[in-house]
Amino acid sequence: MIDAGPRRRPNPVWLGLGIVGWVGLVVLAGSMWNANPRAAGFDLELLLRAGRAVAEGQSPYDPSLVAGNAPAATDLFYSYPPPVAQAMSLFAAVPSAVMFAALWIVAVLGLAVGTRVVARRFAPDLGGSAAILPVVAVAPLFLPFAVALLFGNLDALFPFVYAVVLVGAVVPVGAARPRVIAGVALAAATVAKVHPGGLGLWFVGRAAREWREGRRSGGAAVVVVSAAVAALAIVVLSIALGGLDLWRDYLPVASAASNARLLDQLNAGPAAQLALLLGGDEALVRTIHLPVAIVAVVAALAAGAFVRDALTGVAIAAVASLVVLPVTWYHYPVALIPFGVAAILRARGTSAANRTTMLVAAAGIVATLSIAWVPGVWVAIALGLAAVFVSASASET
Repeated sequence: MIDAGPRRRPNPVWLGLGIVGWVGLVVLAGSMWNANPRAAGFDLELLLRAGRAVAEGQSPYDPSLVAGNAPAATDLFYSYPPPVAQAMSLFAAVPSAVMFAALWIVAVLGLAVGTRVVARRFAPDLGGSAAILPVVAVAPLFLPFAVALLFGNLDALFPFVYAVVLVGAVVPVGAARPRVIAGVALAAATVAKVHPGGLGLWFVGRAAREWREGRRSGGAAVVVVSAAVAALAIVVLSIALGGLDLWRDYLPVASAASNARLLDQLNAGPAAQLALLLGGDEALVRTIHLPVAIVAVVAALAAGAFVRDALTGVAIAAVASLVVLPVTWYHYPVALIPFGVAAILRARGTSAANRTTMLVAAAGIVATLSIAWVPGVWVAIALGLAAVFVSASASET
């Protein structure tokens, strides 16, 4: 579809910032990749090793984990469900360096496309480059995103996934295609990393609200059904191609991973940080996390059922999805980038435009500075949510 908005030359400030930021990040990545031992791409390497094992007819899981031995949360171990390793087996022959570069390219393209689909919904008159260029330019300066790229973590793809899901939440009821795409994306992300399933709870809550209001063909149900069908299809295809052995290995691995040692300064999860503050132990982390997880689930469902503004509600659910599991890493907030973009674009041209932009900018700055104090990411997330709330109040006036 051709942009309806006017064509403008790219702002040289954004171009300059983007060039400097990306060149610096690429140089840093090259230095870390060539370090001995290698300091970049280790998360991706785990996936590649798992894929190569599957390609050779072997289990992708460490025998120690299969035996039920719990690791530390910060240990490097493969505990993703079998479909991830099976998907990576398709690239078994591709050198790790090439895959690392490919992940960066796909992640940046995903960020650009995700920004564009959000812009089409909230600022359809805005030219494509006007929305995409600033976001891509500042991305390397947003350290959670930079860290996800440097580690080679799948979360670098989540700005695209969450953008697609966000659009599926806010499009009109009759727009079935974006909702089906949102459901498929949500299913794939949930099968891969589990915690995005918390975002799907918003659609369950919204579907219940639509049913209660007599809108039984409401759009949220389309996302829920699409996600369920896609997730089932992924699992069935996985079993059809690889048999049940991989899943038999995965079950004890999942159990062992759930017993991983969680008490660590790098774990930004609320339970871990509270336990550290109180001088507690592993038992305290797990005790605290139970109510945290319950609150997250209830918040996501309630946001769908009771929060009228869809963007605000799904933003709450997106934050809740980051704490469903007891581990929240520094790079997880990359998934929230589309919500900042949506807030700025929705407030554009209103009295709240400056406040919204400043809140989003503050959120990005605080998140970046939180590399020195990991709990600071929650301050950044709170600022981002505030931006969404402000943009909602502006859109209602």
